[in-house]
Amino acid sequence: MGRFGVVAAVVIAAAVGGGAAEVWFRTRGQAAVTAQGGSAGPLQSDVDRLKSIVPTQSHTMTDVGYHWANLWIAAQHRNWPLARFFFNEARQSIRWTVLIRPVRKGPDGADVDIKSLWDGIDPSSMAAVDIAIEQEDFATFESDYKVALETCYSCHKAAGLPFLRPQIPTAPPTTMINYDPKATWP
Repeated sequence: MGRFGVVAAVVIAAAVGGGAAEVWFRTRGQAAVTAQGGSAGPLQSDVDRLKSIVPTQSHTMTDVGYHWANLWIAAQHRNWPLARFFFNEARQSIRWTVLIRPVRKGPDGADVDIKSLWDGIDPSSMAAVDIAIEQEDFATFESDYKVALETCYSCHKAAGLPFLRPQIPTAPPTTMINYDPKATWP
C-alpha cells in the first residue's frame, strides 16, 4: 500500500469513526446529557426507583447486630476462624449502612455525618477487636469488644438514637451455628 493508500485509509477510518460517534450521540448520548441536565428522563426514573428500594439503615444494622452477637459467642468458644468471619461480616454491614446514608438527619433536624463517625471508629475500636481476633487473645478481645460496643453506642447517641443500647449477648442469636471449633459434621 502506497502513501496515498495509507492517507485514504486514515481519512475513511476517520469518517466512519466520526459517523459512528454522531450516531451514538444522537441515539444514546443525548439521553444521558438530557438526564444529567435535570429534565426527567429514563435515567432519572431509574435513579428515583433505585433510591426508593434501598433498605433503611435499620435493616443493615440488624445484620450488624446479628454478626456482632455471633462474633461474641464464637470468641467465647475460642473459634477464631468463625470469629474472624463474623467480624468481617459485621464490618461489611456497617460499611453498607454508611453507603446507604452517609449523612442522616438527627432529631433536631441537623445533619449527622455517619461516615465521619465511622471513619473514626473503624481504625480505632474496630481495629482493636480485629487485632485481638488475629492474636486469638480472649482477654484482650473481651475488653476491646466492650470498648467497641461503647463506641457503637456513642454513634447511636450522636444520630439521636440513644434508646439503641448494644450489650454483651446473653445467648447465641441462632441455634443453627455450631460454635465449637472442634465440631465435626453432623
